[in-house]
Amino acid sequence: MRIGILVVLTWLGMGKILAQKSPERPELIVAIVIDQMRYDYLYRYFDLYGDDGFKRLMREGYHFHNTNYSYIPTYTGPGHASIFTGTTPSVHGIIANNWFDKESGSSMYVVQDLSVNGVGTDSKDGQMSPRNMLTTTFADEWRLFSNFRSKSIGIALKDRGAILPAGHTANAAYWYEGGSGKWVSSTFYMDKLPRWVNDYNKRKRPVTLVQQNWEPALPLEQYRVVSSEDDNPYEGPFMGQARPTFPHNLPVIYKRLGTNLIKNTPGGNTITFEMGMAAIEAEKLGQRGITDILTLSFSTPDYVGHQFGPRAMEIADIYVRFDRELGAFMRYLDQVIGEGKYTLFLTADHGAADNPSFMADAKIPAGIFTKDFGKEVDSLLAIEFGHANLISAYMNLQFYLNSERIEQAELSRAAIQQFIVNHSRSKKEILFAHTLEDYLNNEFTQGLRGMNQLGIMDQRSGDVILTIHPAYLEMPWQKTGTTHGTGYSYDTRVPLLFYGIGIPQGESFEQVEITDIAPTISNMLRMHQPNGSSGKSLLPLMR
Repeated sequence: MRIGILVVLTWLGMGKILAQKSPERPELIVAIVIDQMRYDYLYRYFDLYGDDGFKRLMREGYHFHNTNYSYIPTYTGPGHASIFTGTTPSVHGIIANNWFDKESGSSMYVVQDLSVNGVGTDSKDGQMSPRNMLTTTFADEWRLFSNFRSKSIGIALKDRGAILPAGHTANAAYWYEGGSGKWVSSTFYMDKLPRWVNDYNKRKRPVTLVQQNWEPALPLEQYRVVSSEDDNPYEGPFMGQARPTFPHNLPVIYKRLGTNLIKNTPGGNTITFEMGMAAIEAEKLGQRGITDILTLSFSTPDYVGHQFGPRAMEIADIYVRFDRELGAFMRYLDQVIGEGKYTLFLTADHGAADNPSFMADAKIPAGIFTKDFGKEVDSLLAIEFGHANLISAYMNLQFYLNSERIEQAELSRAAIQQFIVNHSRSKKEILFAHTLEDYLNNEFTQGLRGMNQLGIMDQRSGDVILTIHPAYLEMPWQKTGTTHGTGYSYDTRVPLLFYGIGIPQGESFEQVEITDIAPTISNMLRMHQPNGSSGKSLLPLMR
């Protein structure tokens, strides 16, 4: 009798196990990264947005209000790598957009790969791949999990914005070659462009979109509530333009800049959305019975932000127009993939600082730190130690010592480093300076020193690392516009919105880190996290 009962209970238990379903996964994951979007842009321009773009994500999705980068420097390359790998530059190796390569003795661009050739171009713009990134992305892990049945495609005007998110195993990455006005790739992914990309290039959309003036999408009176006056000294005009004001005569400017111009106009976002939709249609993304991944990085806000600064009417206009196109894109996804069948998240690779002149005029401490500081220090070293050229490079507020020269001259490396540290600390713009050994041999768990520690890698970082004061920028160009790269909140705090299948409606003000995105997506898909992941799952999204 007992045996019979046990058999029945066992079969009932097995029935429950057999009745369990595979986890419900989206047909398509769409990752949207906006290049240079501060968190406050969601609310500064809130009253100017429609109901179908940002507000739809905020209303129907899950909003993490306090999302931050935990490392320095906050640049495009490291930002994209960190979002998709779930770790920091200290692990994934993308420590900047450019760094000094100690082996070759020359500058290394973040996605430079001279072992590949361009596809769709014969220029060096095509010699790019993700090989400098040392860890996997969640797209890589999903491709591995699905036995390569899933597709991963990355698209962005900037090569690094297309390449790093899609991962090492990506089916394709496409970026915009400004000189030719075409979307290109490299032999890392393919031997020739697919027909659909060639067809899009033949349409010459960049040329079409700059044949009309850039007029504001809304009356300037509405922008004045949230922006500086249109004509002010903090913004940079287009080449050949006397003042940085609306309307911008794009047809005339196009004659000077060619198809590169599209990057600095609303049309840059337009062609990125169009390429995304063309990829979905041609590659049948999200329509093949397996979760596919599409990463879209929007580079135009960064180009416009650098030129005009974060309080310009042009930035307001860029985001108003982006909001409309985002709404249209989501309606497209509803129709083609199906509402409730895709998951989308939106974030940014970094924020932006206010223009230092604007801040100083508002009586807030601010300024510009000269790019010539490296030359200044090298000259002082020659006087102090009797030998010239003791510095190989000065990049990203980091000094790379000329090891060969120092050894030949039998000089003390430690003494040279300490001299640089001491002199740097005497500058009003410098908050503190440390040697690479300081960071490697000590554990700074909090503050800017801890953020520096997460942003460096022994083999790729400089020998002395500087940190500047808040609102001080290292700007090599004219005193207009802005830049980014620091560990301060204006650079580190960004939006983070999730929407779609499996995403509850809600919001959280708990502090989360950008490295939490990749493990969250990985756990949603019930797979391994990226192999260097150090983030945590965002529990409100876990079911």
